[in-house]
Amino acid sequence: MKKAFNTRNRLLFVLALTLAISFVGISVLNYKITKASVQHEIIQNDLPLTRDNIYSELSSVLTRPITVSTSMGSDSFLKDWALDDERDLDKITRYLAQLRDRYDYFSTFFVSAKTRRYYHFKGFHKEISRYDAHDVWFYRFIVSGKEYDLDVDTDEASDNVLTVFVNCRLVDSTGELLGVTGVGLQVDSVARLIMDYQEKYDRSIYLVDAYGIVQVHSDKQLIDKANIRDMEGISSLAKAILKTRVEPQNFQFTRGGKNIFLTVRYVPELDWIIFVEQDEGKALAAARRNFIHTILIGIGSSVVIIALTLTTINVYQRRVEALATTDELTGAANRRRLEFVFQNAVYAHERYNRPLSLVLLDLDKFKPVNDQLGHLAGDQLLIRITRIISSAIRPTDLLARWGGDEFVVLTESTLADAMGITERIRAIMIEADLAGPEAIKDDPRRKVTLCCGLTEYSAGDSLDAMVLRADAAMYAGKARGGNIALKDVN
Repeated sequence: MKKAFNTRNRLLFVLALTLAISFVGISVLNYKITKASVQHEIIQNDLPLTRDNIYSELSSVLTRPITVSTSMGSDSFLKDWALDDERDLDKITRYLAQLRDRYDYFSTFFVSAKTRRYYHFKGFHKEISRYDAHDVWFYRFIVSGKEYDLDVDTDEASDNVLTVFVNCRLVDSTGELLGVTGVGLQVDSVARLIMDYQEKYDRSIYLVDAYGIVQVHSDKQLIDKANIRDMEGISSLAKAILKTRVEPQNFQFTRGGKNIFLTVRYVPELDWIIFVEQDEGKALAAARRNFIHTILIGIGSSVVIIALTLTTINVYQRRVEALATTDELTGAANRRRLEFVFQNAVYAHERYNRPLSLVLLDLDKFKPVNDQLGHLAGDQLLIRITRIISSAIRPTDLLARWGGDEFVVLTESTLADAMGITERIRAIMIEADLAGPEAIKDDPRRKVTLCCGLTEYSAGDSLDAMVLRADAAMYAGKARGGNIALKDVN
């Protein structure tokens, strides 16, 4: 039993370990394959596609004010008005207001190179000065020699709202600078556009100028203040990123313990760079959930499989144990079981002085049943007699088939009590119709009776010794015609 228990435990352990290794191994392999596939898809397809879509949409949105601004730079009215000593403030105010309303821009303006006067759609604003921090853009733009430029700054003329200005050079027919004109887009509107892109593509998107300074971002606190050269993770890549011109580039870095994929593309019309970031963790969230679900399903399946295996083993183990200790035909105990119980009973007798007796029962006139009705009928009769004997003995008594048509009852009783049990068995046998009501009158089963021999345990007795004495008493009863119970005479 102990050996079988240990073998079963080893089998269950090996099965559980095999299932665990299989499920976990397959799950890990599947996760790695999925992770590699997701990474490849992000780097090669998703991010570039998102980047290019944003580039197209953003270009169409921001190049329009560039077009308007450059058209202002070649507008004859504006040139004539500037050359006419900037007379009639109402004319320039109406001109700038009409442009603002026509294109729905946040601001329109003109700064005279001659007088340094700043005009906008509301009228005259101020005279600019190279010593004013808000006016540095004007002098920087003039020195740059560019036809147009983009600059992010607060608009003093409109309550200091953060604005993207498109500055364009205004020159006369000889190329002499007359001033700087242009339009302004509210940064909030561009930021909302970026936010729409982020929600649409579920990625972080922002714009950076050629110096690495953030120009457009959903977080307004970063605009015109944060520089990618100082940003965590990306700072080491800043130099390579800012060199991006003709061909877009892909990068990978770590920020806050998270792996980030980055693709960038240069926008020549703006001289800015589009940044599109993808957090690998978000992209792999579904894969991780699938991995966890697979593990949980594996654990659940393993538990079910082990439970079914354990149940099956227990069922078959009980069957094997039953076959090892039970008579296959009658269901009574076999000799192995009888020997085991006898040893325990002897121990109880010697330790606690409990009585122990043995009854050997043999069927009288059983052979004619086999001869006339066949062995199947004989087997069925043995089964019924086993049930009769079992119903007559106590739960603490043991009924065993000794062989053929012989049975043994081992009982913790005195010889006198054992005789009482035997007579009760015989009485039930006599009253029972072993043939059944449908059998013919002279059915041989009706003549079957029990002849019994009884003996009581003596110190040092073996099971065979007790059976031998009971067998002698039983045969003495057979000599008297059977259907009798006799005690051994020793």
